[in-house]
Amino acid sequence: MFNNLLKKEKPRVFLGTLSVVPRTDFKKIDEWGVFHKEDIDSEFRQTLEEIFSLPLAAEVEKPLKTDLVLDVIISQFQSGDAWGIDVGIIEFPIFWRPKVEVKSRLYSLKSKKTKKVFSATEKIKWSKFFNRILSWRGLLRFRPVFDKSDMNYLLYKACHRLLLEMKKSL
Repeated sequence: MFNNLLKKEKPRVFLGTLSVVPRTDFKKIDEWGVFHKEDIDSEFRQTLEEIFSLPLAAEVEKPLKTDLVLDVIISQFQSGDAWGIDVGIIEFPIFWRPKVEVKSRLYSLKSKKTKKVFSATEKIKWSKFFNRILSWRGLLRFRPVFDKSDMNYLLYKACHRLLLEMKKSL
């Protein structure tokens, strides 16, 4: 009997907005060959829609006091590469690993007040990075070293971590 009094009602969660922040940094040149500029947003947005398949907040007719809305944004991503800068007799290697950063905001549907903000970043492990860079694919560059499947893998991992954090907080 006392257990029923102490149990909180789990809130319903609805989907707000899904978005991808466009890249403006110098590393966006690493997208050449991996993505076409036009399909970066749509590719990631489609993956987000698959992961967060929730009812839309805009379609709720009778919101409850406990209803929550989830907004998700891919705030940063890079596909990764390795270059060398030649300065006379010395060459400096420059590396950056594929990375995806996802942020989300959970807020009340009725009051629009933010309950919690979450963030998750996933990068390819250094061992996998160097294995790929030093492979025939990486040395000959006949196709991109890191492709859409690598980026989607990181996106799924980041979203999984984000969902686990959200589950703990609810």
